[in-house]
Amino acid sequence: MSVQMNIERQPAIQRGNLTIDPQYYTVTLAGEEIDLYPKEFDVLCLLTQYPGWVLSPEQIYGAVWKESVIGCERVVYNVICQLRRKLKNPDMIQTVIRRGYKFVG
Repeated sequence: MSVQMNIERQPAIQRGNLTIDPQYYTVTLAGEEIDLYPKEFDVLCLLTQYPGWVLSPEQIYGAVWKESVIGCERVVYNVICQLRRKLKNPDMIQTVIRRGYKFVG
C-alpha cells in the first residue's frame, strides 16, 4: 500500500476538537494553537488523513521525508513522542505493536 502526503491543496482537517489547516500550517486543539515543527506537522497531517489506519514507520518516513531508509523507526518514534506531548493526549496517536501508529483522535 502506498501512502502519500497531500497537504498543499487540502482543506482544513477536523478530527474532534483538533483542527489542522495545511494552507496556513496551523494546528489548534480545543481552540488553543499548538506550535509544531515542520516534520511534526507533516506526520500529524498524514495520520489524520487516514484516521484509524495503521501506518508503519517506513510508510510514515517515506511519505513525510520522501525517502526510504532502513532503521527509520527511531526517527518516527521520536516525532510521535513529541506530538503526543504537545497534543497533551497520548491516546490520540496509538501504537500498534510491531505494526506502526494510528490516529484515533
